[in-house]
Amino acid sequence: MSSSHVWSAYSARAEEYAEALGHMAATAQEDRQLIARWARGVQGRIVDLGCGPGHWTAYLHGLGLEVEGVDPVEGFIEIARAQHPHVTYRQGSSGCLPASSYGAVLAWYSLIHIPPQELPGTLASLRDSLQPRGSLLIGFFAGDRVEAFPHAVVSAYYWPLQDLGSLLERSGFDVLDAERRKVAGARDHGSISCRAV
Repeated sequence: MSSSHVWSAYSARAEEYAEALGHMAATAQEDRQLIARWARGVQGRIVDLGCGPGHWTAYLHGLGLEVEGVDPVEGFIEIARAQHPHVTYRQGSSGCLPASSYGAVLAWYSLIHIPPQELPGTLASLRDSLQPRGSLLIGFFAGDRVEAFPHAVVSAYYWPLQDLGSLLERSGFDVLDAERRKVAGARDHGSISCRAV
C-alpha cells in the first residue's frame, strides 16, 4: 500500500480522528509515563514523527522539552496548530527529516501502516536523522506474527517484539527496552526504545 493512499485515508478523516483520539484524555497513563520518562532521558531536539493532531508533541512541549511535530497530512497540521499554537508543527514525512538533526525521534503508532518490506528503508531514514547515540521510541500493535489487519482508517500491521527488535538492530540501533501490554477491549500494545549505534 502506497504512502499517498495512507495519507489520503487520514486526510479524509482528520477531524473525526482528532476529535476521537487527538487529546491526552484518550491516552493511557502508562503511555504518558513511558514517553515522559524516555523524553527526559534524551539529549537534544525531539521530533514527534507522524504527530497527527499534535497532542503528544504538545505534551512533550509542556514538559519543557524542545520538540516539533511532523506529519504528512495537512489537515492534521492545521488542527495541531489551531489547538496548540505555542508548539512547532510542520508538514513532512520520515524521508524529509534533515540528517543528524535530532536527539530523538518519537514514532508513536506512526509506522503501523508501513508494509514490512518497506520498513527497513523508513528506519534507515530515521537513523540518518538522528545525532550520534540518538534515541528512537516506537509505539505499535504487538502480535504473535507480522501480519496485516483491517485498522479503522487503513490496513495496519502487527509486529512481534522480537521481530521488530531484530529489524531495528539490523537498521543500526541498539534495543534498550521492549514491552508488550494487554489492553482491555483493544489490540495488544507494543513499544520499543532504542539508540542509534
